[in-house]
Amino acid sequence: NYAFVHHGTPIPTHLYLYQEMLNHTEEKEHLLAYYDRASRYYEFLAGRGDGSVTARFQSGLTTTFDYFFNCSGMDDLPPQMYVKEHAAAGRIAPVISTCHVIRTAKILLMAAEHLGYGEDVRQYEEDINRLTSALSQAWDGDSGYFGYLVHDEEGRAYHILRTEGGENYNKTVEGIYPLIAGACSREQEERLLAHLKNPEELFSRAGISSVDQSASYFIKDGYWNGNVWFPHQWFIWKTMLDMGEGEFAYEIAHRALEVWKQEVDRSYYTFEQINIETGRGGWFHHFSGLSSPVSVWASAYFRPGSVSTGFDLWIESIRFNETTEECSLKFRKYSHRTCVILVSMAVRIEGYSVCFTDDYGLIESRAEFKERTKGTLEISLPEERLEGILRIF
Repeated sequence: NYAFVHHGTPIPTHLYLYQEMLNHTEEKEHLLAYYDRASRYYEFLAGRGDGSVTARFQSGLTTTFDYFFNCSGMDDLPPQMYVKEHAAAGRIAPVISTCHVIRTAKILLMAAEHLGYGEDVRQYEEDINRLTSALSQAWDGDSGYFGYLVHDEEGRAYHILRTEGGENYNKTVEGIYPLIAGACSREQEERLLAHLKNPEELFSRAGISSVDQSASYFIKDGYWNGNVWFPHQWFIWKTMLDMGEGEFAYEIAHRALEVWKQEVDRSYYTFEQINIETGRGGWFHHFSGLSSPVSVWASAYFRPGSVSTGFDLWIESIRFNETTEECSLKFRKYSHRTCVILVSMAVRIEGYSVCFTDDYGLIESRAEFKERTKGTLEISLPEERLEGILRIF
């Protein structure tokens, strides 16, 4: 009877899990039966139905600050703390809320198309285009990050939230989230990627810092600020697969696995976060938000029978043989760019061949790939290849 039963940050992790489940299940009918409920959740976040007020700004950006002070999950994120401390939620829109609406619209569009719901597909496309355009108002060319957008009393966009010194207050992981939404220009992508890969900014020795280490408001002993948390790294890792950034995706996962192992070997605890300065874990000692992404990354690169993709792929079917030395995978790609897919096979001395085939199993062309770890193939899907069948043997 309710859109949701809620306390805490309204990040739609359920919808991302829904996509993971759909992509890893060949018999999808029982999962697609939940589409209407997933769609209702989306509609609330998009600002339609059930009394939602998330779309109240004339700028078109959405906000969940009316429901909880924490829109990103990052409790002491500097711009979010500013909004709370100055009671400014009525006039400031974050970046992440709009980004999640865009990305989950793209996810549900795939399911709606599969179900033949043409009207829903058109609504998602309209939302994606409208919100992507709205996000452009939050781009800060000076810093190369997207910023919190301050509005006037009429709800019109006014300016980007800055410190007293004029610095963008959102030089943070949230400031790169339009990458995850797939809502950036190529120039914006290049600048955001540069921040992500820079060891002096976001890519610390412990992983992706929640706050740019070069920002004036970065501290070494905060809760999220000064620490690495793995959940948002999962979103970024998936996005790197969408963008064809297989090398960096592996660096993200490998660094996370190494720092996790280091702490577990020392303490046998799975803490909430890893401190950038010390490399040690902290806060609650049995935190699934740290161990769940680790399990995903370990499976992606080291467990035969695993398939991992970005957000822009619909996987129709995955079929391994009993020894995981052969695989057939049918896909549809919802982007016009080169992406990569990870397929973990049994380790085999003689290596593997990968090709695109038609519905009859006839080889159309060879697929480019590299063996990222022993047995795990990082396969490139070129921009012009929108659908097909991959055969690995």
